Amino acid sequence: MDTSILCSYRLFKMTSPDAYGHLTIEFLLRKLVSQYDTKLQSLADDLNHARLVALNREIGTISASQAAVLLQINQLRNKLAHQISYVPSIAELKAIFDAAAEAFTDLTDGIEQGQGELKNATAVEELEQWVLPELFIQVSYDLHHEYVDRGGDEELF
Repeated sequence: MDTSILCSYRLFKMTSPDAYGHLTIEFLLRKLVSQYDTKLQSLADDLNHARLVALNREIGTISASQAAVLLQINQLRNKLAHQISYVPSIAELKAIFDAAAEAFTDLTDGIEQGQGELKNATAVEELEQWVLPELFIQVSYDLHHEYVDRGGDEELF
């Protein structure tokens, strides 16, 4: 494969809504920790993604299945960020979407629609651009819902 295409693909992935989706998830996880105990905020701010997920799991703001999906998403993000030639496989994305379908509420059917797209695709390049961002949206909905259920202001963020 042409390296210029790979570089363009990587640049697109790191500046696309996928990168922002990952940051949004981290933001919401930090808000949940702070809401649980404000004294943990500075600790949460210093944690890497995997440890932030583990902390949220320990304090009960996310389930074990949600934590597993968040770690899968982070592993994918790390591969995209650190391996310039990495292109995820359909099987890898399908595994994440299938796990997410079990762990998260699919409020607007984005996970289900993503599963449909993945079922029919043979290569990542065939996927519609909304597929991965929609996964982040669905995960964010659940994390925000947890924040509100624990007394957070729905309109605050």
